[in-house]
Amino acid sequence: MAKHGSTALSIGLGAAILYLGANAVTGHQGLMAYVDLQAREHALEGRLAEVRQEHTRLEGRASRLKPNSLDLDYLDERARVELAAGDPGEIVFALDQR
Repeated sequence: MAKHGSTALSIGLGAAILYLGANAVTGHQGLMAYVDLQAREHALEGRLAEVRQEHTRLEGRASRLKPNSLDLDYLDERARVELAAGDPGEIVFALDQR
């Protein structure tokens, strides 16, 4: 009878170990979830770098339009581009800036 109890205990402990091991790999906070989170973090860090670069570029453009440091050539260029306008007798070429 004692042998039957120890066999059931061994099977129960083995099943518990298998369950905990599988959960450690595939569970909500397991190894696979960790790998997925690392990949997402890497992608988001790349996107953050792109957004910071764009922010710096836009900040530079905006500073050239501030009243205390107005760049008249830049203002004229932006007005021509945005309004698709030019002086009479002037030929305007629009270039795609891709």
